[in-house]
Amino acid sequence: MLYYSDYLALDSILGAQHLESAKHGTPAHEEMLFIITHQTFELWFKQVLFEVDSVITLLDRPYVPESDLAVCLSRIQRVNRIMEHLAQQFTLIETMTPGEFMEFRAFLNPASGFQSVQWRVLERTLGLPETKRVMRHYTEPFTPEQLKQLDDASNRTTLFAAVQRWLEQIPFMEHGSYAFWDAYKTSVRNMLDNDRAELRRLSEAEHTDPTMSLEQIDANERGFLALFDADQYAELQSQGTRRMSQRATLATLFISTYRDRPLLQIPYRFVDAIIELDRLVSLWRYRHTMMVSRMIGMRVGTGGSSGHDYLMQTTVRQRVFDDLTSLSSYLVPPQHTPELPAEIEARLQFVNEARNG
Repeated sequence: MLYYSDYLALDSILGAQHLESAKHGTPAHEEMLFIITHQTFELWFKQVLFEVDSVITLLDRPYVPESDLAVCLSRIQRVNRIMEHLAQQFTLIETMTPGEFMEFRAFLNPASGFQSVQWRVLERTLGLPETKRVMRHYTEPFTPEQLKQLDDASNRTTLFAAVQRWLEQIPFMEHGSYAFWDAYKTSVRNMLDNDRAELRRLSEAEHTDPTMSLEQIDANERGFLALFDADQYAELQSQGTRRMSQRATLATLFISTYRDRPLLQIPYRFVDAIIELDRLVSLWRYRHTMMVSRMIGMRVGTGGSSGHDYLMQTTVRQRVFDDLTSLSSYLVPPQHTPELPAEIEARLQFVNEARNG
């Protein structure tokens, strides 16, 4: 017979809260909340890793069927709701006052959330490169087994790599002599030429000098056109401005531009869900930073990090999908969206030929 408590291993889970303050003869009431909140963080990290690993497996193939992409979308949306919940979970810890935290904080040294193996595995699984990591050479107090977990996460396909591979396979961007990037580049130039003409007209009417504004438009044009030139794009990659491949970047731009077409709606929602995931991970970091600031001010963290300063740096610097987020800067207004060839337009529709024949 299988019973509820056995199935959930409740004896092990509910018996896993051991107050360090009690071991030192001064039990602090708030420490139970602190322990349980962090244990639930770790349980949810396990679920997030479970979901993200499954998405990587589905995406990391030469061909991803539409039905599998829908599954990936559903699972990333689930991850996003979990991350949203985890950011809110800090409100529970914040029911504790800084003074109450100080009743047991001294007993925690050198334990720190900085040492969460699962969080570090998750960062690597998402695709955080070591070059962007703050304090990336930190290895204590990880065991050899834990260090192997981290190495394995770095050496297998990441979510970033899997998403990039999927984007590089997006069809519809070329047909005969048509190439999406050439048509888009022409539209960008036409849009900016219109902007220049309008600016000159207004400047003449208002008797103002348009030089600085025209220079800004020129700078915008250079930024746009760098996406379409292989050499300029490679330079952006070498500078660290862009990380994703040019093909994947152009595919994202294509999906975003024609997102209302039936066959691109799920791809667009999936890309948008990945952008939301990156935002929610940053939100979790930020909420963690604010909680630490409230509890210990500018003190050094229990794990030896710089506490608030270290956490704020991770919030700003350790984003994974900046390439996707920044592409909104390169979208053109609907009136400048290039028309698709009839063949591609037809292929982007859900057409039942047997029924319509």
